[in-house]
Amino acid sequence: MNTFTSADVAVMAGVPMVLTYRIPETLRVMNGSRVVVPLRNAQKVGVIVETKEVQEDRPELKEIIEVIDAEALIPQELLDLLLWTSRYFHARPGETIALAFPPNLRRAKKTGRKSREAKPSDNSPLQAASPSPITHTPEQTTAINEITEALAGHRFSSFLLHGITGSGKTEVYLASAIKTLEMGRSVLYLVPEIALTPQTIAMIQRRIPYEMAVIHSGLTPAARAKEFMKICAGRAPIVLGTRSAIFAPLTNLGLIVVDEEHDHSYKQDEGVTYNARDLGLLRAKNNHAVIILGSATPSIEIYSKMAEKKIRLLTMSSRTGDASLPCVEIIDMKGEKDPISPRLSEAIEATLAKNEQVLLYINRRGFSAALVCPGCGTTLKCTSCDRSLTYHRKKAQGLCHYCGYTLPVPEICPRCGCLDMKMVGLGTEKILHSVKKLFPDARILRMDSDEITTSGRLYAALESITRREVDIIVGTQMISKGHDFPDLTLVGVMHAEQMLFMPDFRAGERTFQQVVQVAGRAGRRAADTRVMIQTLIPDHPLIQSIATYDYQSMLASELTIREATVFPPYVHMSRCIFSSPHSDAARKAASLAAETVNIRGVSIRGPAPAPVSLLRNKYRWHLVLTSRERPKLHASLDLVERLQLPAGVNMKIDVDPYSMT
Repeated sequence: MNTFTSADVAVMAGVPMVLTYRIPETLRVMNGSRVVVPLRNAQKVGVIVETKEVQEDRPELKEIIEVIDAEALIPQELLDLLLWTSRYFHARPGETIALAFPPNLRRAKKTGRKSREAKPSDNSPLQAASPSPITHTPEQTTAINEITEALAGHRFSSFLLHGITGSGKTEVYLASAIKTLEMGRSVLYLVPEIALTPQTIAMIQRRIPYEMAVIHSGLTPAARAKEFMKICAGRAPIVLGTRSAIFAPLTNLGLIVVDEEHDHSYKQDEGVTYNARDLGLLRAKNNHAVIILGSATPSIEIYSKMAEKKIRLLTMSSRTGDASLPCVEIIDMKGEKDPISPRLSEAIEATLAKNEQVLLYINRRGFSAALVCPGCGTTLKCTSCDRSLTYHRKKAQGLCHYCGYTLPVPEICPRCGCLDMKMVGLGTEKILHSVKKLFPDARILRMDSDEITTSGRLYAALESITRREVDIIVGTQMISKGHDFPDLTLVGVMHAEQMLFMPDFRAGERTFQQVVQVAGRAGRRAADTRVMIQTLIPDHPLIQSIATYDYQSMLASELTIREATVFPPYVHMSRCIFSSPHSDAARKAASLAAETVNIRGVSIRGPAPAPVSLLRNKYRWHLVLTSRERPKLHASLDLVERLQLPAGVNMKIDVDPYSMT
């Protein structure tokens, strides 16, 4: 019997498992290196995940065709994390491992890379330290000292840095990063959105004299490959990026920073539904590293871990310098016809008179949320989704924000012929229109994903604000977090209750987070600043908590509701969505899945139509599974995964879901 070496390969294609291949004696492979393998009648790129000696005849095994990389591009620690991610999120291993590679390197393209051993990373500074001495507040000093002690111990430690907006959390991150780099270890710094990267890059370059790599989805494939190879070669000991940077191929990782840890952008909604924040905790643990989770409005799931003593709390309750949190005024909008109340209009006028800046925030694009006929009640809807069309005045069309379908706005109701279609609800365009009428001489900037379509436009917009070329900013959540504009002294929040009644158990928490975060954009350099919140429900307990920045009040209220209704953090949750061009087929598949899950200790909600029951011409039904025991929940998902679904029915498993639509 011949002995040979085989390799388990995760093929970066639609393959549900790793495949085993024979390694020709002429080839040298290692875990983490890319190879070309035969698959059906084609050649595909995969990654070696394991090699082993085989002492049996396996004539059916095909041979690896080519080894692309002389050395592994991803370290074993990262490979193990990716395989864990595949198992935990019930995703295909090849699809998961592909997340670590730039698009250009998911093909059979050689890198020309020399081995890490041939060119080790020396973590050498590029220049002298910052010439400007930094004076830390007592709270910053306490936080930095505790984190430094953990770094020196080379042990896994996790910190929740709960600091109000403007308290100087970023300086804690940067000081901790410098300590880590001076110890010869690497740093991974995550931010939730591309919009925050220019500002963060500038701060890091001012404070940290080490080569940096940047990873986010706004980079071209060539630029992303270049940054990836810089990390692989050990030339960039600090990596800044958004969600996907959690898979950066850093070695000797010492510190992970997750800024705005509460932000839902860390959760991937399509494909592999991983959460970069949660993977950061695991990656830090695997590397005996320190992780800092920072937020002014921590997620309830993370905050609740402190009760289990899994995370240490560091609190920063004061703003740096002479600044203080802005005073909050609640404006009752009942009976108001205009989107900008007289009280807010007066405040804007006074702010502009002082040559200061204003931010008006509404979390909706377009001019109005819907077009409704007052005669028959018909709402213009998307033909492919169960959603109303948002009216975009600039384009004179209705737009579906889910699939992109557009419809020229009809002059008459298509059902009854009424000549007076009504616009319902608010959006950035409508606020912009009102502001221009009230303040025709003001310089106004609109910041939403309709207007800011490229990273170049984003950088230009942020620069124009900083250079004082803008008086009033009208924006969505794109502008609501992380940014520091010294001359911004008034924030107006429009339609504050907009998210509160969404079909999502996190609606209250998210409303609090978004409004408090946008309120935090004001008053970072001055004491006399204001936040004005317009709402139809001024007496709602959540609105009152926002008005006093009372996180503990919101937390207590939300935990009471979730315990009574059995939602996270009191249980673990997964969601299974079944979609098909035929509603009955999706319903039957969901019902079959519900019947299949018969494990004691697992509760099933549904099957039921998903809140968005029709999306891109596919009907959607879902199940929500919950359990207090995580292994039982995954055992249930294993049963669902093994179902033989009819042709035309797709299934998506979302573990620890953030979106309930």
